Amino acid sequence: MHARLFALLALLAALLSGCDRDAVFERLMPKEEARKAQLYVAQIAARDYAALTEAMAPELKTPDLDQRLQTMSRMLPPGPPTSVKTVGANTLKAGAVTTYTITLEYEYPNTHLLAAVTLERHDDRLVLKGITFVPRTQSLEEENRFKLDGKGPLHYLVLALAVAVPLFVLYALVLCARTKFLRRKWLWLLFVAVGFVQFQFNWSTGDWGVIPLSVLLLGSGFATSGPYAPWIFTIALPVGAIVFLLRRPSLQRPAA
Repeated sequence: MHARLFALLALLAALLSGCDRDAVFERLMPKEEARKAQLYVAQIAARDYAALTEAMAPELKTPDLDQRLQTMSRMLPPGPPTSVKTVGANTLKAGAVTTYTITLEYEYPNTHLLAAVTLERHDDRLVLKGITFVPRTQSLEEENRFKLDGKGPLHYLVLALAVAVPLFVLYALVLCARTKFLRRKWLWLLFVAVGFVQFQFNWSTGDWGVIPLSVLLLGSGFATSGPYAPWIFTIALPVGAIVFLLRRPSLQRPAA
């Protein structure tokens, strides 16, 4: 019951932030480069290798190029896709050269396919640096959707901590604000309000990592970098809240 309640709270927060998240993703998308990426994949599907070769960087035009392109064409399911989405875009600028990595998701009646297209812009010229296909069984949106089905004990523990830690910090923060002591109360409030050492948990994969030198307001948070990206839960140790609650009796004593 409690796990379901925590999930509903997380889902509500996700829905409230979803519109802004999608708008930011769309605004930051390099439109021309995404359109070009779709064009190049379409040329592979149509086996229009001559047009595709014209857009390629010189180092890609090796003797076995035609054979490699035919292999890629065979990786594409027959028939047109039912939908094409731009699910990711990375931009790296180094001097006069800008490199784009556009990730496209193609949905077919019985399968999905990701295409990672790397483009490089120098001045006004855009060249194709590489294309990679990755077959998949489901969409990224479905794979990274927040859900409890199939999750293990670690997921439920993270979900419980994501709710319990900020509630604990808020309790200590209110208690600190109401405690009557004169010395450096504002420093104590800051100390209590943040957690130290961030533990980040990928909800989709179950992978986790640690950021040792870090602080996090209220000791908990969760976010996603885009509508197709996984949810990342972040938990920090509520050191300030714990220390304050342990030292509160002595802090209330008048100085000798």
